[in-house]
Amino acid sequence: MSNYPPIEGGGSLVVAYRIADKNVLIVGGGNVAAQRIQSAKIADARVTIVAPAEGLNDEVQYRINTKEVTWIDRPFQDADLDKVDMVLTALDDHDESLRIGHLCRERRIPVNVADVPPMCDFYFMSQHRDGPVQIAVSTNGQGPKLANMIRTTVSEALPANMGAIVKHMGELRAKVREWEPAIENSEKRMGWVTRVCEKWGLQQMARLTTVQDHDAFYASLRTYFEKNEIPAVSDVFPPATPSIALIGAGPGDPELITVKAQRCLKEADLVVSDRLIPQPMLDLVEGELRIARKTQGKSDPAQDELLEWCLEGLKKGQRVVRLKIGDPLVFGRGGEEILWFRERGYEPELVPGISSAFSGPMAAGIPVTMRGVSDQVIVTTGRGTKGSMPDLPDYGSSRTLVVLMAVGRAADLKTILCEQKHYPSDCPVAWIENANCPQERVILGSVANMDALVQEQAIVAPAVLVVGNSVRALSE
Repeated sequence: MSNYPPIEGGGSLVVAYRIADKNVLIVGGGNVAAQRIQSAKIADARVTIVAPAEGLNDEVQYRINTKEVTWIDRPFQDADLDKVDMVLTALDDHDESLRIGHLCRERRIPVNVADVPPMCDFYFMSQHRDGPVQIAVSTNGQGPKLANMIRTTVSEALPANMGAIVKHMGELRAKVREWEPAIENSEKRMGWVTRVCEKWGLQQMARLTTVQDHDAFYASLRTYFEKNEIPAVSDVFPPATPSIALIGAGPGDPELITVKAQRCLKEADLVVSDRLIPQPMLDLVEGELRIARKTQGKSDPAQDELLEWCLEGLKKGQRVVRLKIGDPLVFGRGGEEILWFRERGYEPELVPGISSAFSGPMAAGIPVTMRGVSDQVIVTTGRGTKGSMPDLPDYGSSRTLVVLMAVGRAADLKTILCEQKHYPSDCPVAWIENANCPQERVILGSVANMDALVQEQAIVAPAVLVVGNSVRALSE
């Protein structure tokens, strides 16, 4: 049995076709011809247009006036194919287009016949251009509009200055060749450059465009190259303007964070993360990542250490992200951290996240508000300042109570709800563990057994507790 996958046919040979200084003939003068002129001139071809004056659109006429193309003012003649390297037809006359296509085949001239895929030796792809970067998408003639949509999606995912990044990377490769010119050392050269790209990542490589003293920069890099080491970004680039961003990771699903949060994570030099944030979210980080240490029952010292890590990065001039589960300002100590950084001269940028107080119940199919069931929702925490118990609300039949960080306080919370806040023992509750994550669990019960469920079902943090008639609103 072969270990190699089967080859799927039906595609095209996708290549970058070099036509610089070759003779390209475009037959027609309308909108398609204008597009073909752009494609050919980007590749530095010599372009000739064959079309009567009355068939020229404004852009084609402009290219003629500016001498970017040569123009023959008449319909196509067979002799126009003499000494031509490529032909592009852009005619509304289908029969004439086919005839020209067959003539080209007879003369073995590569030809593209607009809107007639079977007669095309090659297709034009939807292209994104940024300096030396060219990204082309082909649907093999089956969906040009879809190709445009795919190309737009891909190009929008790239850094805004991708072309400049590639240009500077080309300069770095040239420098490496100067440092180690011997052909037998090409593997060392390319291996080192490849590892630089992999370690720095696209977002960090963008700093290549900010280098002012190129001689000093390349001298520093050469030291690492000669030792066959890959430097950290902070070791070779001048310090950036320090910044701190408090970013909400939401419930932990990378698809549920904001576009801005994703960009900040990729651009950050240092990301300081809560321990409970799932790995798929952390995989978005391209810079240095520090994760809170496991300190059972010592959340305050752990919090202090996280802030000191952030301050250390800021003093180095780094772009720092403090990544927090949920929303930083919903029981995430975000307000405290803002004041802490302000006292040290830094104003944090705030990037909201989805709080598990709302995403958790939604994941479990619980509407925290619903006409005729619940007209208010109260969000609180099971752990107040320095471990104090929260001030829970009195029972209301149309009220939903959401408690975060409640697992370790289940027994105490039950006592308060039953003995002080008058909650009926049969009032529905739901424990939602790891909301919006693959290992999510929803455990239903009542106030009477909410603490027992934690033990029986081995419920662990992070888990959201929902109390109220809304728990069973949709199931009933």
